[in-house]
Amino acid sequence: PPSPSSPFSSGPDVAAAVDEVKSLLDQGRITRAVDILGGILPAAAARHGQNSPVVRTLRKQYAATLMDDGQYRRALPELRLLAEEFGKETGPAATRQALQFHYEAAQCLEQLGEVTQALDEYRALLPYFERYPDDPARPLEIRRSIGHLLLAQGDRAAAQESLSRLLYDAERLHGPHHAFPAEVRRMLHWLGQVQG
Repeated sequence: PPSPSSPFSSGPDVAAAVDEVKSLLDQGRITRAVDILGGILPAAAARHGQNSPVVRTLRKQYAATLMDDGQYRRALPELRLLAEEFGKETGPAATRQALQFHYEAAQCLEQLGEVTQALDEYRALLPYFERYPDDPARPLEIRRSIGHLLLAQGDRAAAQESLSRLLYDAERLHGPHHAFPAEVRRMLHWLGQVQG
């Protein structure tokens, strides 16, 4: 039976909800985990404050779980909010985290078929990610998405040019037999056949 609630113990038990979410994710029950996180976020924000560490942690988990569940339309505003929050903070870690959320928002736009918006986001992000020497693969992934989106726009010439440059850099980074350059090569081969 529920204990008599004091003003401090009212509202959801965030820790218990987080434990339940972890156990659901372990079982692969992603949609149920999404529902619980979505249900607890407003109450946690009312109780701890919108920008509190506990709410931020919940929101990150919620956004990640929405993406895992393929719910890109619902993930997008959460990711934008997180990007904005971290973008207000100073320091390289916060900047990096904000960029990561912007990147995931761009992925959502790409998955939702918002081609022009996704292209704009990726192009804006690319120079920032190119500055991080510790993650040389990420800029290549962004450039692959840009190539895909140019194709989706029907701009075959720009896609071919973009992917040809990407293939060169991907082979330099990964070696010619890696799956990533192999995929880019297949796209270019397909483009050549379509154009030829």
